[in-house]
Amino acid sequence: SSFSSLFGIFGPAAGKQYIVYVDDLNMPKREEYGAQPPIEILRQWYDQGGWYDRKELSFRTLIDLTFICSMGPPGGGRQDVTARFLRHFNMIGYVELSDASKSIIFETILSNFLGHFEARVDNLCKPMVAATIELFNSIVAELLPTPAKSHYTFNLRDLAKVFQGTLMCEPKKIEDGQALVRVWCHECKRVFADRFTNKTDHLWFVTRTKELLSSKFDMEYDEVVNVERLIYGDYMIRGADPRLYEQVTDMAKLKLTIEEYLEDYNTDQRGAGMPLVMFMDAIEHVSKIARVLRQ
Repeated sequence: SSFSSLFGIFGPAAGKQYIVYVDDLNMPKREEYGAQPPIEILRQWYDQGGWYDRKELSFRTLIDLTFICSMGPPGGGRQDVTARFLRHFNMIGYVELSDASKSIIFETILSNFLGHFEARVDNLCKPMVAATIELFNSIVAELLPTPAKSHYTFNLRDLAKVFQGTLMCEPKKIEDGQALVRVWCHECKRVFADRFTNKTDHLWFVTRTKELLSSKFDMEYDEVVNVERLIYGDYMIRGADPRLYEQVTDMAKLKLTIEEYLEDYNTDQRGAGMPLVMFMDAIEHVSKIARVLRQ
C-alpha cells in the first residue's frame, strides 16, 4: 500500500499528497438532535488531525490529506451542513447554464442531424429541444433526491443523453415527424424514467410527457406511443453492418432473436452457459443494456 505509517502517523509516501473526494456531502440524514454522524467523523480529522482506533485504543494521526467535497443546495434529501465543518473549506459556487444557452447548444446539434433526413422533420428541432429542457426542469424541481431515492440526481449529462440517444436513429427509418417524436419519447424514458422506483413517479412522468406532446408537438401520446412496449435496438438483424438503431415492433421475432443470441453464447461457453428463461420483461432489460453498450 502507498499509505504508510510511522509511530502512529499515517500518510502517503514522502512528497506525495492524498486527494479524497466526497460527493453528495449534505446527503446524510440528521439525527433526532440535528447531528450528522458521517460529517462529524470528517470534522474530527479537520479539528483533531486523525481518528481513534477503537480496537487498540490509540489515536491515529493522518497527514498530507486534502479533501474535495461537492454538494447541491439544501432541499429534498439534502441537508444544511454545520458551519463548524464548512469553515475548513474554500467555498466555490456555480450556477447552471440558462435555458437559453442550453437551447442554442442542442438546437445546433439537432438541426445539423435532422438536415440529413429524407422526411421533412427539421421543423421539430426547436419544439423537441424546448420539450426536453422543460421535462428536465420539471424532473429536477419535482422529483428530488431523498435518502430512499438518493439516485434521483439529474444533471446536464442526462439532458445531453436524450439527444445522444435520439441521434442514434437511422434517418432512412424515420418516415415522418411522428416517428421521430416516438424515438424522443423512448430516449426520455430510458434516460429519466428507468431510474424511478415506484409507480407514482412513472405515472407522473407519463402525464408530463403527454402534456409536452400536446403543447410542443401538437400530437397525442396514444397516437405516438401506440404499442404496449416501446423498444428500440440495433440487434434484430444479426451480423448487420452497419447496425441500424430502429423500433422493434414484432415481439415474437424479438423473443426468438434474443433466444438465439443466448443459445450461441451458451454454445461458446462449453458447459458454463446461462440457463435463462427470456420472458418479455427480461428481454426489455436486455434491450436497455444493449442500448447503453451502443452508446
